Amino acid sequence: MTRNKLLAAAAIVVSVVVLQVVRGHRPKKIDVAPVVSVNVTVAQVAQRDLPLTITAVGRAEAKASVAVKSRLDGQVAEVAYAEGKPVRKGQLLLRLDPAVLQAQQRQAEGVLARDEAQLVKLKGDYERNLALLGQGFISKGGVSQSEGDMHAAEASVKADRASLDNARLQLGYARVIAPMDGVAGALLLPVGGAAKANDTTLLVINQIEPIYVSFSLPEAQLAPLRQAMNKGEVPVSASIAGIDKPLLGKLAFVDNAVDVTSGAITAKGVFTNADGMLTPGQFAQVTVQLDKLPKALVVPSQAVESGVDGPYAFVINADSSVSIRQLKVGADTDGYRVVMSGLAAGERVVTTGQAQLRNKTKVSITAAASGQQP
Repeated sequence: MTRNKLLAAAAIVVSVVVLQVVRGHRPKKIDVAPVVSVNVTVAQVAQRDLPLTITAVGRAEAKASVAVKSRLDGQVAEVAYAEGKPVRKGQLLLRLDPAVLQAQQRQAEGVLARDEAQLVKLKGDYERNLALLGQGFISKGGVSQSEGDMHAAEASVKADRASLDNARLQLGYARVIAPMDGVAGALLLPVGGAAKANDTTLLVINQIEPIYVSFSLPEAQLAPLRQAMNKGEVPVSASIAGIDKPLLGKLAFVDNAVDVTSGAITAKGVFTNADGMLTPGQFAQVTVQLDKLPKALVVPSQAVESGVDGPYAFVINADSSVSIRQLKVGADTDGYRVVMSGLAAGERVVTTGQAQLRNKTKVSITAAASGQQP
């Protein structure tokens, strides 16, 4: 056998061995994981009339508050009102011990009666002296003296009547009455306590119908607020803990100066508060409606994300994937964001689950946000 034939035979043997090895070690099939969609909730881009509002934290305060004090020294003898209950102007609240004042009134009545009797006598003397003067039985000086005594007695009677009026007035002060309509506070001086005139506070009455809610706004909001006031009445609502429905009122006051230390300005809303839901000192979330945007294109606020290129949203495609859409947005109010450009009415945007999304990510819609159908 020649050398070439040997080489050819060796090559055939090697080929057969390699072919057998290859057939005995085929590669295993690689399993490809299926594409998993992300669960999201969506909302539909819609047109609606959207109120332009500003919010602040406020505190309710009485429209008027009066600290009721005694107008004379005396001891509390009776309490005639219920603490924490409404009272009306002129209603009896407390009664001070009137014994000393009643004695003073009787004394003033006695002095007046005495001086009135003396005046009657002096008037009679004067009239007789005038008759005697005409008959020449008395001098003119005697008549003048008699007339002077009569006028002095008249002055005394006037003074006595004034003293009696004062005694009656002081006795009236023993009855402490409500100076205005409102809600009476706690009794600060119990029965038997000694009140000092114009010093001791007996109770506090707060007028809460209507009631104010005071709040502060940054000075940047002052110009829009003034513009809203120039257009007419500015609606104000107040939300308080435990009440689902906001209380409705109107803007009543804007201070005449900005606080130079905080850069804020104080404003007040007034509420009828007929049901007494607002109490002085109570915190409230205040919303002031400055204007209303008609037929604005809006999406729920949670649908708008912030990125390096500005606001964006994930839009649902026909194949259940998402696309990133850059947006130009406006006001954010009442839970909605105004969309100036980037979306069209009827499109659907993702409201939750954005953290797991990328461009072209497949999604599975689980629910609609804010009651909207996907």
